[in-house]
Amino acid sequence: MEESTLDAPVKKLEIRGFLQLDAILRKRYGSMPFYFEIEAPISGLALSEILGIERKDIEVIFVNGFVHELEYIIHPGDRIAFLPPGCPGPYRIALGFYGKNQGNEAAFKIQK
Repeated sequence: MEESTLDAPVKKLEIRGFLQLDAILRKRYGSMPFYFEIEAPISGLALSEILGIERKDIEVIFVNGFVHELEYIIHPGDRIAFLPPGCPGPYRIALGFYGKNQGNEAAFKIQK
């Protein structure tokens, strides 16, 4: 018996980029958002490498609307957005960019 599409697991990621990453990803993949199929969970870093985005060009990722470090594990069906360093705004600390990102060389650092 053929598997119903309603029962089939979603293997596609919905991917977006912000600021300059939007332009880079639009040029490579033709639209925003674009969809990318994965078979198994993958880290944000591994996904960025597959998509050709350099580590230094990403500060954090959003996964299903929540900010995470780049090493966070992404699952088939997730919605992903890559955010470059230096994104302005008063909510950077409230959203968790600072706390989730101390190991990232591209991260904004509070000067003491």
